[in-house]
Amino acid sequence: MHEKEQYFIQTFIKNSRQERLLFEFSHPDKRYRGLSRFCHNAEDLLNKGLIALSGTDLERQDAFRSFLRQHSEPCRLISPSLEDTELPFPDAACTAFLLPDASITIGPGYALVCSEPERGGSIKYLLIAR
Repeated sequence: MHEKEQYFIQTFIKNSRQERLLFEFSHPDKRYRGLSRFCHNAEDLLNKGLIALSGTDLERQDAFRSFLRQHSEPCRLISPSLEDTELPFPDAACTAFLLPDASITIGPGYALVCSEPERGGSIKYLLIAR
């Protein structure tokens, strides 16, 4: 498991759910299943107190656009449909919004989670560590 993934789980996931995700993400034969399970249950697993912004229209929200302009650090983008990759945050966010399934973008002190697309769109969450 990549250190940024471990950071994401330990920072943004509810304490009661961390151990299972850490286990799944760190075992290659269970990783895809863990990612897929996360994608279907993102809202139940996230620490709601760290959600700064959310919505199906996150990319159109002024506060998100402002955050995007202020952050160009390399981020780790993971998704079941994409090989794990590092991209500057604006590029990672754009890619995440275009993916056909859920994704996690992990930056220094923040994360962007795009849930599994459903009717009405994908719910997106910007999480910021305290």
